[in-house]
Amino acid sequence: MKRWVAACCALVFGAAAAFPAMAGEWELTEDGKYWNYCESPGNPIKDEWIEDNGKTYYLDSSGKMKTGWVTEEDSGNRYFMGEDGAMCRNAFTKDDRYVGADGLRVERYDNYRKAVKSELKKAARKKTSKQSSRRGAASAKGVEERQQYFLMADLNLDEYMDLVVTEGTEENMSLVEIAIWDPEEEKFQLSAEFDEPEEGTVRSNLYRDPQGETVWLELAEPNGDLRLFQMADQDSGFKSVWSFAMELDDWGGPVYLVNGQEEDKEEWDQDMAEALRTRGNEVMGGYLPATDENIKAQVDRVLTEEELGLW
Repeated sequence: MKRWVAACCALVFGAAAAFPAMAGEWELTEDGKYWNYCESPGNPIKDEWIEDNGKTYYLDSSGKMKTGWVTEEDSGNRYFMGEDGAMCRNAFTKDDRYVGADGLRVERYDNYRKAVKSELKKAARKKTSKQSSRRGAASAKGVEERQQYFLMADLNLDEYMDLVVTEGTEENMSLVEIAIWDPEEEKFQLSAEFDEPEEGTVRSNLYRDPQGETVWLELAEPNGDLRLFQMADQDSGFKSVWSFAMELDDWGGPVYLVNGQEEDKEEWDQDMAEALRTRGNEVMGGYLPATDENIKAQVDRVLTEEELGLW
């Protein structure tokens, strides 16, 4: 059996060596298990890279077309050849590694994908024991069971997608943790972590400001106390910006505090209005149930050319 090819040009990988192109034909070995590339009948090319219609192949020392990982001797680069023998590009290999447009593994992206999945598993383990104790009561009352949700979003405007984990129902979620990707350390930095939400405790939400440039973390107490934290650009942590609290004096009258300083009610209301205006009304959304299917779809993505430049 034969398949005819006409190779049109040489392929250069960055500054690496060019892989030659030539006209010839493919022939199956006598046992029907392997392909050879022959310039003339029965004369296979050996130990060479060739190109066929824009696809790159490697022929080993016996002339067999290789599949799987292959190392280019001159550069030491490793490339993954698919089941059809063609070099994989912008794709995931069978062993779950990502290769870019040049065929080289994008190791930093692989590390990131692994870290996201690990962080989600850790968050799930933190909640398992507490959630299990509540499931029976929820089922008995006919209450919808709480589950884990997640959101991938660039919170600190460094172009890398960070991770937000929530727990609850679609209508009523509470933050579990916020983790910021550190590209230098190649790991997530825990920016905020929250205890299991119970009735009457602090309500937590993430907002994006009206300009869409800043993320705010809001912690609201049942008694009306409010704290607002801002995510700094290129940073992994939130800084406290506003704190509103009300206490009682010795006579049982209200004492209004803004950032720890006492104010009268009118000033307190004015500062509260300014804080909420700065925070904006856009609660961050787009959370997905943390199912294997959703995690794979969000995390194991083929990169765009622009995204590839980050890694």
